[in-house]
Order: sequence, then structure tokens, then C-alpha cells
Amino acid sequence: MSAANAGDGAVPTYPPDDHILRDLAFTTEMGAADTARGWMDVGPDLRDADGVIHAGAVATLVDVLGGGLAAMAALPDWMATADLTLHLLALRDVATVEARARVVRAGRTTIVVEVDLDADGAPFGLATMSFAVLPRRDGNPVLAAPGDVTRMTIALPDSGLRAPLEESVGIEVVDAAMGIVRLPIGDHVRNSLGAVQGGMMATLAVTGAERALGAAEGGGQRVVDLQVTYLSLARVGPVATRTTVVASTPTTGTAHVELVDTGAGDKLTTVVRARTVTA
Repeated sequence: MSAANAGDGAVPTYPPDDHILRDLAFTTEMGAADTARGWMDVGPDLRDADGVIHAGAVATLVDVLGGGLAAMAALPDWMATADLTLHLLALRDVATVEARARVVRAGRTTIVVEVDLDADGAPFGLATMSFAVLPRRDGNPVLAAPGDVTRMTIALPDSGLRAPLEESVGIEVVDAAMGIVRLPIGDHVRNSLGAVQGGMMATLAVTGAERALGAAEGGGQRVVDLQVTYLSLARVGPVATRTTVVASTPTTGTAHVELVDTGAGDKLTTVVRARTVTA
């Protein structure tokens, strides 16, 4: 049940009906204490003109699956994402991505999750996430203890992308050559804590890196590697990128991207290292 159709007096649930996570239409299989699986159909709005999937979409699938698994592992406490690392192959015309997540460490203060990625049944990539274990506070989502494994989707009958991913979430290109892009904060991209969802922060960084490195090399650069470190929540917005090209050749490039909350005095929220290859 969503916030829009909850009965009187019911506690609203996350995400709201109009949300990017519903539009991405992931299918997940969760319930076990230390493993989870997820699937994403890759339509044309998740691919570029060369047929390569947007790395931000894959990062969002990883973030959702890994975060859900870490939250289960942290019970009865809560957790916060510390970092996400993603390595991908630049495959063309992928139809379906499958993610298989597992807890590789569940300590008193830290949880580590690894995610194997396949594309149409063939190896596609690997992701690693780490989480800080925090005391539970009022307002943290309430989760049931691990139990029966259940496959589900949060997509609604009218969910789905109607434009390319960057346009769908409202990313604005301010200066492509400088890798400056901006994301207004609205309910469509917020997480359960009222800040920008972690996969959307990664998507913004991917956009900034690809624009900057593409401008340096005449276009055609696609992110295949990401190292994302989350420092603080972006709550006010818009969130903007500050991109520095570290290295650039006709076949590959590296960029350092900082994400700042411009409505909160340019507070630094996230730092990202991105590597691209020629599409």
C-alpha cells in the first residue's frame, strides 16, 4: 500500500506513488538474512544512443538491493550507506540485468555487501557496498525479521519511464564542458529519510563525469567504474556537481566529482571517482 492509497490514520509508506524507484520497476527477491536478488528490465530510456546502459541505473539497483539486505542484517539497529563501488563491462543492447547480493561481513559497527551482476545471463559486473551500523531512531523504517523469501515489485500499473533517465529525474546540464549538472530535490527522488536517494546521487555523478570527459575527448565516453563515498545527506537542493578531469585519452578517462547541496551552503555530501571508456 502506498502513501496515496493508505487508509485514514495509516502510516504512509515509502516510496510514494510517483517515484523513480517505482518507475525503474525493479523486481526483488528478499526475506533471507544474508542474500537477496533483483532484476531490472533495460528499456530504451535506460540506454544511450550506442545502446549502453546508464551506469546510474545499475547503481540504483545495487543501492536498493544492497541497502535492503544491510537493513535486515542490522536489525534491531539501523544503518547508513558509507560507500558504493561499481565495476561494469560496457555491453551494448542489454535487455535484463540480474543482481545477486550477499552479506560478506555483518559486524557490530560495519556491514559489507557484495553484488554480482549479470546481463542477459552473462557476467556484467561487480559491486561492493559498506554500511555503518547505527542505533535505531524514531522515524527509521520498520522492517520485519528475516522470514519467507518473497519476490515482488513496487511498480504500479502506471509506473515506468516516459523519457530518458536523466530527463525523467530532472537532471539539468548547466555546463557540459565543466561537468556541472544539477538535480532539484523533490519527492520523486527522495529516500525514506527525506534526502536524495543514493542511487540518484550516483546517477548525477555519472552524468557530470560523462559530460566533462565527453567534452574533453569529443563525446562517446560512458562510465564503467564508480567509487562513491557518501559523507552526508542532501536534503535541500538543488544538488550540483563539481567535476575535475583527472586523466583523459581517446579511449578512457577518469574524473573526480563532488556533489554539493547548493541550498545548504554548498555542503559537500558525496565524493565520486568515475572511470569512462569510449562507447
